[in-house]
Amino acid sequence: MDLPWNAACCEVCALPLTETAICGACQGKLPPYHRAIASFSYVDPVAHLIHGLKYGQRLDYGRFLGEQLANTLQSAHDLIMPDCLLPVPLHRKRLMERGFNQAYEIAKPVAKRFGLTVLKSGMVERSRHTAEQSQLNAKERRRNLKNAFSTNTNVSGLSIAIIDDVMTTGATVSELSRVLIREGARRVEVWVVSRAADRNLMSKP
Repeated sequence: MDLPWNAACCEVCALPLTETAICGACQGKLPPYHRAIASFSYVDPVAHLIHGLKYGQRLDYGRFLGEQLANTLQSAHDLIMPDCLLPVPLHRKRLMERGFNQAYEIAKPVAKRFGLTVLKSGMVERSRHTAEQSQLNAKERRRNLKNAFSTNTNVSGLSIAIIDDVMTTGATVSELSRVLIREGARRVEVWVVSRAADRNLMSKP
C-alpha cells in the first residue's frame, strides 16, 4: 500500500508543506502545545482507514495506524519522550454510541512500543457534549470546543503527548493543550496519525 507520508511539514504544527519549515500561521502565533508530529497527510488511503476505524468499528485499522505512528516517532528528530499519553477524550454520550475511543485504539501500540502509560478514561474528560468537529468550519470548531475539557487528576509537572487520529484546524488539541498547561503540565506534544493540508477543511458541502 502506497501511504501518503507527511515528510515535508511545519516543524511546529505538522501542517503539510512543500518543504520542511515553520508555516506562516505558526510564525504569526505559536500554538499552545510545543510540537505536533503526524505520520501522514489526511488523504486516501489513510483517510479511508481512519473512517473505517471510527465509523466501521475496524479496530484492526487502529492497531495498524498506531504502529505506523510509533514508527514515525521512533525516527523523529530530537523526540522528547513524555511521561504519559492522553488519547483525546470522547464525551461519554459519544463513547456509548461508538463503543470505543478511536484515539485510545491508536495510543495502545504507541504505549506498548515505548513503554508509556496511557492516562485512564475520566482522568481528563470531555465534560461538555459537542457537535462533531468534522461538520464545522474553522471558526465554528474553535467555538465548539470552548470549555469542553476538564481534568480530574493532577497533571502538574507532567510531560504529556496527546494522541488523535486526525488534526485539521488544530482546535481540539489546542483547547486540550490549554487546559493541561493551565493545570500545570510542563510540556504538551501532539502525536497524530494524520494532518489535513487545509486548516479550513470541512466534511459538509
